Amino acid sequence: MESSLWAMVTIGGPILLGVVLIFVMLSNRRHRTPEEMRRTEEATHDLYRRLDKEDKAREFGSASPADARQGEKQP
Repeated sequence: MESSLWAMVTIGGPILLGVVLIFVMLSNRRHRTPEEMRRTEEATHDLYRRLDKEDKAREFGSASPADARQGEKQP
């Protein structure tokens, strides 16, 4: 009895996890409008630019990362 339960958990668990992950991924893709995708991409690129600017300021001996943030628009 115990071994059959363990076999069911060992085999059924990953299968159930895979089904749930596929469902969530497909569901997430379906509900995003082109406008939401554009905003997400824009925000990601903005974040990368900001982080790159902070890294360069830190690399060239700026006093603090806050110095690199001056003059940027705030969200």
